[in-house]
Amino acid sequence: MKKNILICFLLISIGFTSCNTNDKTILTVKANQVNPTELNRFIQHQLDSLNVAGLSIAIIHNNKVVYNNAFGFKNLVTQEKCTQNTLFEACSLSKPVFAYFVMLQVKNGTIDLDRPLYEYLPNADLAADERYKKMTARMVLCHTSGLPNWRDQTDGELKLLFEPGTKFGYSGEGYQYLKDVLKHLLNLDDKGLNKLFQEQVVKPLNLDFMQFTWQENFSLKKSYGHRNGKPTQNGPKFLRKGRNEFGAAYSLHTTSKDYAKFLIHMMNPKSDNKEIVEEMLSLQESMPNEDGERHRSIAFPVKQVDSSLRYFHSGNNGDFRAYCQFYKDKGYGLVMFSNSDNFFSSNCAQNILEYLDDKWFYA
Repeated sequence: MKKNILICFLLISIGFTSCNTNDKTILTVKANQVNPTELNRFIQHQLDSLNVAGLSIAIIHNNKVVYNNAFGFKNLVTQEKCTQNTLFEACSLSKPVFAYFVMLQVKNGTIDLDRPLYEYLPNADLAADERYKKMTARMVLCHTSGLPNWRDQTDGELKLLFEPGTKFGYSGEGYQYLKDVLKHLLNLDDKGLNKLFQEQVVKPLNLDFMQFTWQENFSLKKSYGHRNGKPTQNGPKFLRKGRNEFGAAYSLHTTSKDYAKFLIHMMNPKSDNKEIVEEMLSLQESMPNEDGERHRSIAFPVKQVDSSLRYFHSGNNGDFRAYCQFYKDKGYGLVMFSNSDNFFSSNCAQNILEYLDDKWFYA
């Protein structure tokens, strides 16, 4: 009897082990097999040899997360290790998530993509330049608003660099203006907007953690940023100025697995939001494109890779870096979050992507 019980226990144990994602072979975007153990070893070697503090990575295949792991340290001084639940700054990967949130407001009639934003909320910083009255939500999301990335590029004063809708110009300021328009239309402050985001995005997509505004208990889960190999801070920079803002362009905190779930929704949306996701991913051919590039979608830059379209985005908060990409026709994607300023410059991100049989594009 005891022998039978032991055999059953061993069979159950083997069954659970075989269900472990890290024991299964991973397919690259070209359908080549990668052993997870060898992938783990390769990534760890990259971090060690290139002095990258930490990394969280998720791989999607057939619209499912098939690999999720964390490497390195939350803080190089304390040597506390990153885990799959460690929070990272999504940096500019905040923008596609915010774009989806905006599209939900378009769907419910709160805002129109092509109505001038000043008709909803005049912008006092731009009032002296009548050209700003042409700016729409679509232009902001497609980075043709005419605004600089940040106003410190124009001596701290917000100014138009060109007439809205006539050129491509990457702009975080545009996203912040659009966020303020939503706050006005919905009669919410930043925390209230984040609460609505939880109700309309996080809960329906079954995400464990995705937040635009900060709470003190986040610091227990979050990695420290690193600059030149030294830890910087644990909380967002804007907290040092006494603000807790909804940074539509930069303040999202999440995990690689939860962001991967968001990308899966982009590739395989639920039926009730399929139409708005398709519009988000459609090429905006009426909008000016970046020099030498094809037209963008509302939420992501787009590259032609062989016969497929790659949607992708990168992010840079100084001491954090982020990157994601996906192929909708393949159900394949990747998310990488790092708490090191050299994650891109050291070629760590590029090396990992190329190990997975893909080409590196940074934007």
